[in-house]
Parts: sequence; C-alpha cells; structure tokens
Amino acid sequence: MYVFLVKPIHKIKIKSILKVILIVILSAIIYSFGVAVSENQRMDKEIKEFMDRAVFEYEEEFQYSPGVYQTRRYYKVSRETSYELADTRSVFYDSSRKFLGQKGDMNATRYSPFPNAGIIDTFITYYFGGHVALNNGENRYIEAVGFPDDDESIFDIIFHRGNEPHDYSVTVKTSYNYWLNPRFRDIEHPDAAVYGQMYRTKFVGLRVKHVTQEQIDGAVAYGMDKVDHNLYNFLIFMDMKYKYGCTDLVSRAYQHVLVEPSKQRNYSKALNDDGFITSVHDVILSKDTYITTYVEVIDEVVHIYYLEDV
Repeated sequence: MYVFLVKPIHKIKIKSILKVILIVILSAIIYSFGVAVSENQRMDKEIKEFMDRAVFEYEEEFQYSPGVYQTRRYYKVSRETSYELADTRSVFYDSSRKFLGQKGDMNATRYSPFPNAGIIDTFITYYFGGHVALNNGENRYIEAVGFPDDDESIFDIIFHRGNEPHDYSVTVKTSYNYWLNPRFRDIEHPDAAVYGQMYRTKFVGLRVKHVTQEQIDGAVAYGMDKVDHNLYNFLIFMDMKYKYGCTDLVSRAYQHVLVEPSKQRNYSKALNDDGFITSVHDVILSKDTYITTYVEVIDEVVHIYYLEDV
C-alpha cells in the first residue's frame, strides 16, 4: 500500500505569488538604482562640460554685508548654444554681483536637507536631490518647504484637504535670495558641520530654453498664486491637487505656460522627462532647461561659474 502526500494547492499558489512579488520588488529596486546611477553620471557630465568652458576671471574679497566678507572666484563661461545666445539677460540680479538669478530662473541643489540623517540623507541626495526654487523677479524665491512649526502635526497637514482655510506654516512661500549668503546659518547649527554657513556647498542655476517673457511672467504668476495658501505635500506622489513639493511646484508652474491646458497633469509634462514625480534630477536634466551658473564652495572659497554677459 502506497501513501501519496500532496501539498495543498492553495499553499503552492501563495508561495508562487510571494515569489512573483519578491521578483517584482527586487527588479524595481535594481531598475531604480540603475536610473539613479545614470542620472547622477549625466548630471556630473553636464556640470563638468559647463565648467570646462569657463575661463578664470578674477578673485575678490566680497563684502556681503557690513563686516561680513567672503572670498569669491569668478569663472566666465562662453555662450555657445542657440538658447544661451537668445537670452541675453545677465545671470546676476544686478551689476553688484551680490545675488544670482533673474525672474523665472531656478536654483537647485542636489544635496538633501538632512545632512545628519545618515542613510536617509544619502538616499535622498542620490535618488531625488535636495531642493529647487523659482526666482520671482524681485530678488526673492518662490518655494515649497516642508518643515512644520513645533506646534504643528505632519499628520494634520496630510489629512487637511488643502483647498480649505488653514493657518499652517508649511505653505508655498517666498524667501529672500539666500543662495550666496555667507551667514545663512549660525556656525553652531548642526548642519554647519557638513554644509558650513552657506545654504549648500554646491548648487546650479537653471533657465528654460527659448522661453518668452510672457511665459516667464505666467510661470511666476502661477507660483505666486500659491504663496501663503497651498500646503506642502508630504505624500509626494499622492494628494497633489492642492499641495506641492518644491520640484513639483516649479515644474507645474512652467507646465502652466509651456504645455497646452488639455495635456497638463499633476505629474508635470514640463521640466520632467520621466513623466512621474518631478525630482531635482529631472529639473536639471530636463530637455527644457540649461545650466546658467554653477557654484561650489571649496575651503571656504566660493567658486562661481556663470554664463558671460553679452
């Protein structure tokens, strides 16, 4: 007499399903890592090519404010492409060269806002980038920043509908032009050990290719309409109708003027080549944008690479 043991069919199905799920998850991880590696290599390449076109101009001890100086080295980058030559505006706010940025320009940093968060900082920096802001033409930047006040709950903000009255601090706002400020943070601040007293040790300035003044005005107006009203989106790729992340805000502001209304989406069709969540990497690598400035701080010396004035 023989006894045959047969495994229950439902157990076999569950194991098969779990294997498929595991394979899908591992494939997604491998794919996303490959995309991140490619994006970082492409950004490094674009920045290097921009710097390679530069000629050292001069060094100065720049007086940023009474009693506050910073050593600056300027590198002039020749304008060569059609879109660089078409937009003849200076990349500086005015002739003093104290500030960078004209109306519609964007500043972006690849570094996360959590330099002391270990692997979280590394993950955000490598996969998504840190922050991007839009110049409103009055030497201020329109930006979405997700740092609630101490008496505010992230969960309360997440569950708020977004289109109703509120008094939360994490709205879209305008901030002073802090990108070259040598005293952005106090020397005792925890982030100063990594980033020093400036906002970031490296960042890029960007412009949209072949954009008209009317389109610039429209993009800025879109952003200004959200100031002190629309909330920060902590869910990133969900709840996007009335809430914004930093890159989301900037890309949708330009989508408003670059993409016909019937094709506009919450996952912006502008400044976002992959069609999903707009990251800092997307904005830098977008076919719609080009680099106008690159700044890096080395041994407390601020190196400024900029498109030459014409």
